[in-house]
Amino acid sequence: MTGGAAVISIAVASDLHAHTGSNGTPSPSHLNILDPPDYPNQHPITGLLELIRAEGLTAHGLVSPGDLGDKANQQATKYAWNALHDISRGLKAEFCTATAGNHDIDSRYLGDDHAPEHILKALLPQFPLGDEQLDDRYWARAYAIRDYDRFRLLLLNSSAYHGHTPTELNHGRIDKQTLEDIRKDLNKRGVREINVLLCHHHPQQHSELGLGEHDVMKQGQLLLDLLGSADFGRWLIIHGHKHHPKITYAAGSATSPIVFSAGSLCSTLFLPVQTVARNQFYIIDIDPKQLPILGLAGRIRAWDWATGSGWLPANERSGLPHEFGFGFRGDPIVLADQIASLVSSGVPLVWDEVRTAFPYVDFVLPQDMMRLESRLIRNHSMRIVKDRGRAFQLGKMI
Repeated sequence: MTGGAAVISIAVASDLHAHTGSNGTPSPSHLNILDPPDYPNQHPITGLLELIRAEGLTAHGLVSPGDLGDKANQQATKYAWNALHDISRGLKAEFCTATAGNHDIDSRYLGDDHAPEHILKALLPQFPLGDEQLDDRYWARAYAIRDYDRFRLLLLNSSAYHGHTPTELNHGRIDKQTLEDIRKDLNKRGVREINVLLCHHHPQQHSELGLGEHDVMKQGQLLLDLLGSADFGRWLIIHGHKHHPKITYAAGSATSPIVFSAGSLCSTLFLPVQTVARNQFYIIDIDPKQLPILGLAGRIRAWDWATGSGWLPANERSGLPHEFGFGFRGDPIVLADQIASLVSSGVPLVWDEVRTAFPYVDFVLPQDMMRLESRLIRNHSMRIVKDRGRAFQLGKMI
């Protein structure tokens, strides 16, 4: 990784839920470690490695927000950890890391070890960072921080209390002492402009589709307030757990964190999630050049897994589309009206002309882009013409 204003790319593979067979129950994921890995259109890891090779995809690092294996299956968790490192090598990434999900912790003591985290502690390379001092801190303090050349990575173990009491396995948690330890640690380290927090549980409610409200990270709003203060720079939070892809700005001030809920790489999606989402893999491109203008901003690419077809560019019905942005916090309705003013006649505009006039249109959230497009249609009789989800023209509707 070099200095300057080059894009920082982080790949995300969440909630693999690898397993060794379903014993007559519905299969927890498309990643049965006993399946032959010979066919890229049938095996999600083989298929992802083929996608990376075919499209020449690269990233500075690969992160996984937890649930490597399903239901504390030690063999499957080991397989998934090795698979993540295979993907990382395919991406020519400088690092590969993950955080503990609720399925990675033996909170029901199904194994013969009395430590709920024994499955992850036995992994090689060492979990989660491959650095003995930082890994020990992760297990002892429920977090670890590593500073890379151009950004800071904070790993949070939101499953740290699983196995302590029966009720803790139902939700995530960050306790007050961990919050205070993180505050002191960040104060000591000084400000970094770009920061990424990786955790498993969602720090704010994610209630869509009747997915439940009990499993949110307890005291997650306190974490959002701490990071949203901008005292330690700007923050992107990447979490898993819900299997419902979504990106939002957290509650709080204009500098609140960006919260990215990653869809599952290969978990079986049951109703109602399967009606609005797909299994997805992501590459997040953070654009440092936008810091003086928008703050933390960038673009994300998403691919869908389709058994029989392999990995395909996501579409607008996949939960998150193939390409979308984040970072523009302005009013999409106002932006739509400004964009409409560019069209002075019936002659269509190439979308690059819109991007030149309003470069921050690249950093509009998917849901705000939908509102922008709706405004153009209803109020200006204009439509954005797309090819595979990518805008290429703006013109008057006939």
